[in-house]
Amino acid sequence: MINMTNRYDRQLKIKQIGTVGQKRLENSHVLAIGVGGLGSFVSSELVKAGIGEITLLDFDDVELTNLHRQNLYIESDVGINKLVAIRKHLQEANSNVKINIINKKYSSDILSKEYDLVIDCTDNFPVKYQINEDCQKEGIKHIFGTCAANQGQVMFIDKDSACLECLYPKEDVAQLGLSKNIGTNPMIVAITGSLQASMALKYLTAPKKVNAGTLIVVDNWNFDFRKIQVKKEKIALEVNK
Repeated sequence: MINMTNRYDRQLKIKQIGTVGQKRLENSHVLAIGVGGLGSFVSSELVKAGIGEITLLDFDDVELTNLHRQNLYIESDVGINKLVAIRKHLQEANSNVKINIINKKYSSDILSKEYDLVIDCTDNFPVKYQINEDCQKEGIKHIFGTCAANQGQVMFIDKDSACLECLYPKEDVAQLGLSKNIGTNPMIVAITGSLQASMALKYLTAPKKVNAGTLIVVDNWNFDFRKIQVKKEKIALEVNK
């Protein structure tokens, strides 16, 4: 029998979290869209940290080519629905967390005020733009994340900050490299997913401390880490209407 009393002992000792922050985390509900590379790390880290409830959305099955960069999945999961596989692994990691699954592609009706935070872990820019627009309209805070080759990018977005279209206007989307075409370093997936999870943990435990609209760019080949304050463009104001 596992003694749950000391489960979060090391986490509780962090002064920025403590018992107050941990209680906030346990009362939080997050929607993670996509449980591939980024989503597998995000969900694993938040579940192990003790988030109260997490809803996972995806529609794919586990493929052999996923295993080098997607956390938790193992060889025996190949061919199995990702949500079924990852929920089993996550529940085994922390049985105290409520884990919901939605087996479908993202659509606007998915969003709800019941979510304290949305984390965009998709690898599809048209879907990212839709998530961005929906979250802006509903006033729901979300965390954008993307990675390809050796570079990852993460940004916390709220209704008053710069959004995805401020960073990458839709007309420029064709110029963005797709990970399937240029490859993905498995370590940059872990780093980017962990940054998203870290940003989520910080917001859920200390919401006033997060800097929305600040893009974090990391290159794990050249060991480069940058923070860029993104300007809010007119398009963001129009999306918020």
